Amino acid sequence: MPVSPSKIPKHPTELNLFELTWPIFVENLLMTLIGTLGLWMAGHASVGAVAIFGLANQLRGIFDRIFRVVGIGTSVVVTQHKGGNDHEGAKDVARAGLAASTWVGLVAMTLVSLDAPQVLRILGLPGELMAQAVPFFIVIGIGLALDPIVITMTSVLRAYTFTRDSMRLTMAMNILQVALSVPLVFGVGSFSGIGLMGLAIGQVASRVLMLAMLTWMWIHRMGITLTLGDAVHLRRGPLAGILHIGLPSAGEKIGFRIAFLMTVSMAANLGASTLAAHAYGMQAASWVTMYMVALGFGAEIIAGHLVGAGRLKQANATLWKAFWIAMGITVAGATASCFITPAVIAHVAKDPQIVALIGSIMLVELALEPGRCLNVVLLGGLRAAGDVRFPVKFSIISNFVLMAGLSWLLGKYFGLGLIGIWIAYACDEWARGLIMAWRWYQLGWTHTARAARRRILQRSAHA
Repeated sequence: MPVSPSKIPKHPTELNLFELTWPIFVENLLMTLIGTLGLWMAGHASVGAVAIFGLANQLRGIFDRIFRVVGIGTSVVVTQHKGGNDHEGAKDVARAGLAASTWVGLVAMTLVSLDAPQVLRILGLPGELMAQAVPFFIVIGIGLALDPIVITMTSVLRAYTFTRDSMRLTMAMNILQVALSVPLVFGVGSFSGIGLMGLAIGQVASRVLMLAMLTWMWIHRMGITLTLGDAVHLRRGPLAGILHIGLPSAGEKIGFRIAFLMTVSMAANLGASTLAAHAYGMQAASWVTMYMVALGFGAEIIAGHLVGAGRLKQANATLWKAFWIAMGITVAGATASCFITPAVIAHVAKDPQIVALIGSIMLVELALEPGRCLNVVLLGGLRAAGDVRFPVKFSIISNFVLMAGLSWLLGKYFGLGLIGIWIAYACDEWARGLIMAWRWYQLGWTHTARAARRRILQRSAHA
């Protein structure tokens, strides 16, 4: 289907970092607002509901990392093909990513929904919360079948530089989620509400809407025709390019989430109040990282287009510009959060142990977030250049030695509890961030970037 000239993405040399980034920031803001609203609604039910909701978010985070393997691989390869003016190649890669995400989602749903009690035991949920958590996790598992498809289709939409459209779709999804969740949780009229389960139902329904809207966008805005077979048929050629980027990224992301899951289990073993404080702390951190993550995504999109066009000096300049802007905003945000978050939690949570823990971990956040900024922005640049193997090797080592190992040493062995776990998070982020910065600064990524450019030129010559 033809696409009107006004809707054709710009040439990579014309892409503007701010124009791409602000819609991604708004999208992240909306998602963070929804997460915060969910915790608030769960908090009105009980501390146990907060713990369950927070644990579900961590489980979704684990799978989200896996799902984004396909999404990231698809996005990077699409940007490279678009930058090299290979538009048909970009569409083939998008369809291959869609099929791969469908199968990944079905596997995730099967693992979680069919044996939710065992999943909760592995996550370390306190036994007294099991009856309330099992049906909630079954519904969450159904939503996991849709998440990877939504992630991949949204990643392709951004890769085509339609970040404003992605923002609008996310806004519609979030409005539906709130419109359904509020009456389902609290009740309306003679309906008394179903509490925590209302949050799960609202999430699943909003994903169905998002999937329908994304399908329309792919067909009518990007000109990617779709058939039912496109959702399940794995194309070997385009899939190989996705996996070249995605599989090494899988190692990094799965390693991170396994190590992180180990630390969440440590927090869960310290009691419901500590687990709830962990959930509040992670939500507060997401507010600080919103624009940093948006800048990282925007820089990665532009860098991928520039790599495909063979403009490596421009890619280098774009990434460093994005990093310094992100660092300034991150430091300011972490400083503000150190004062604001404890005051907000004091009004939301009535448990004095939670309030005390939040005040302490926010001090650690001041040191943690600049390291995370290094890691997020520069790792995105390395992915855009196709340089993923070296970062993965170091990240996995850091995740298990510093994040998980140091969490156990400080949190359990030395008895620092959640504070020790947060210190371990900071050490892990800084170690990985410094290594990514060294790799980018030493131009270790240029050989894979040049190889990507050669592959695109060769495909175009034989097309």
